[in-house]
Amino acid sequence: MKSALKTSRPPGRPPSKKKRQRILDAATRLFTDQGYESTSVDDIAAVAGVSKQTVYSHFGSKENLFGVAVAEKCRSSGVDESAIDMTRAPEDMLPVMARSFVDLVTSREALRVYAICTNSTERHPRIAELFYIHGPKRTADALSTYLQRQVELGRMHIGDTDAAAWQFFCMLKGEAHMRAQFGLAATSEQEQQAYIDSCVSLFLAAYSPTAR
Repeated sequence: MKSALKTSRPPGRPPSKKKRQRILDAATRLFTDQGYESTSVDDIAAVAGVSKQTVYSHFGSKENLFGVAVAEKCRSSGVDESAIDMTRAPEDMLPVMARSFVDLVTSREALRVYAICTNSTERHPRIAELFYIHGPKRTADALSTYLQRQVELGRMHIGDTDAAAWQFFCMLKGEAHMRAQFGLAATSEQEQQAYIDSCVSLFLAAYSPTAR
């Protein structure tokens, strides 16, 4: 009786963080390799080495798991709120954000997920919405919050920080992102960095406190 008590799980015990990460890793790989529709919760559970019920206990549904996987990719790539230092000056913080963002949007995983969402908008509109909320919008919101703080500190002059955040990220995509989408040879690292630097310089000049 004592042995059984020792090995039983206490009521209300929180789900294992390691299991959660294994599920996320498996889901990201399968969604990227097979697509959303072709990936089942059974597949994810098998690759993660957990039960199907464990997947549901952590994430609730395959849709929610997809959204969390997108958010986790942004976090690990350094383009969400956790990567932003609100006290760091724009000329120091923006180049770091810019480089991380370009690396993310030109990565194989991001391109595959973007293609999945584009191809599934009619059959699974919720998937595209989840991608938008947990990926592009969350990233833009994080940058907007940072920009607003810089305005308050007198370091930048921006009337609409939401619009400015989208301007920054859309400008950064440039040729590198388009070539990656079409499967064309990538621009050189030197060319990419030169373009990123020019985008940051233009953005800083446009929103400088003296540019009124």
